[in-house]
Amino acid sequence: DPDNERNTIAVVGNPSLSDVRVLLVGVRNNSANTKDGTVWVNELKVTDFNEEGGWAAKANATLNMSDFATVNMGMHRETAGFGGVDQSLNERRLDDYEQYNVAVQADLGKLVPQKAKLTAPIYYSISKEKTSPKYNPLDQDVLLKDALDMAADKHARDSISDYAIQRTTIQNFSISGLKFDVQSKTPMPWDPANFMFNFSFSKQSKQDPTTEYEHTNDYRGSFQYTYSPYIKPFKPFSFMKSKNKNLKFLKDWEIQWLPNNITFNTNMSRYYFEQQTRSETDTNFRLPVSVSKNFLWDRQLSLTWNILKSLSLTFNSNTAARIEEPVGAVNKKLFPDEYRDWKEKVWDSILSMGTPWNYNQTFTGAYKAPFSRIPVLDFL
Repeated sequence: DPDNERNTIAVVGNPSLSDVRVLLVGVRNNSANTKDGTVWVNELKVTDFNEEGGWAAKANATLNMSDFATVNMGMHRETAGFGGVDQSLNERRLDDYEQYNVAVQADLGKLVPQKAKLTAPIYYSISKEKTSPKYNPLDQDVLLKDALDMAADKHARDSISDYAIQRTTIQNFSISGLKFDVQSKTPMPWDPANFMFNFSFSKQSKQDPTTEYEHTNDYRGSFQYTYSPYIKPFKPFSFMKSKNKNLKFLKDWEIQWLPNNITFNTNMSRYYFEQQTRSETDTNFRLPVSVSKNFLWDRQLSLTWNILKSLSLTFNSNTAARIEEPVGAVNKKLFPDEYRDWKEKVWDSILSMGTPWNYNQTFTGAYKAPFSRIPVLDFL
């Protein structure tokens, strides 16, 4: 009040009509005397709904590239005001939604000469979603479009857009069963067909009015080696020329001097989650970064050896180890010094085979007495 500066009206916070549930009007008498009077308050009334409608569209396309690759593309969009015929006005969409996705399936083996016998099926997909609210989350009585138009400069517009618009990006990639199926006539330990590789990753990034950024990364890789020797068994008594049935067992007795199968498999998996939450009370205050991570390394060894026709041995070993990581976020852009320390410690842990947290091994031997091959004992 310019006539009386003590009469001041103040607005606390950032009021929004969309959040009003109760309206209270009061008059306070600060004097020591009793006063009377009449106070008129105009009626507040919501007269009607905004019946502006929206639209929606959805499209999908598939492209087949001979027997090499298949590409799938899709688009989905809905605008504010769109809803089903059975939905009321207040149930209709209050934001603009966009979603795009592309998925590719291909076999890289088709790109190399057939003699290489390469098997390399790959898969890649990317999906992006964007949700733009009709009203500005910072001031819900103002349209987001109007808030962006009234922004003072490009930095202010980008700040409002970054806070208001929800974005989600998901990427997936995998290559499974990569191998060159080339094998010698007599299987050798170095044959390319003995080696197989797998690799995949999944990345997801997200931001919305309550989350400045959220990253989830999941990496997985494996290597497998399998060798099944093909050798002629050693018969130590094959020199015997006697036709005696009782000696036939010794004559046919043979020793498998190499294992029948050797399999080694190693798997690495790394999960990393990082989230920066926004402060709803003070935009200049940054909350601590939330981090969850796990780096595992599993190794398996399997050995099968039928030394004799009646004696078989099996050995299995399983080791589960953890790759040690420093505590805290792993972000090369935001924390370059911490990232360098993380890289050094992880490599040291990998070179030392990680920290085992679970180990087990089993050994099995089975023997079947060859009574049926000895005439004197075949009745058993």
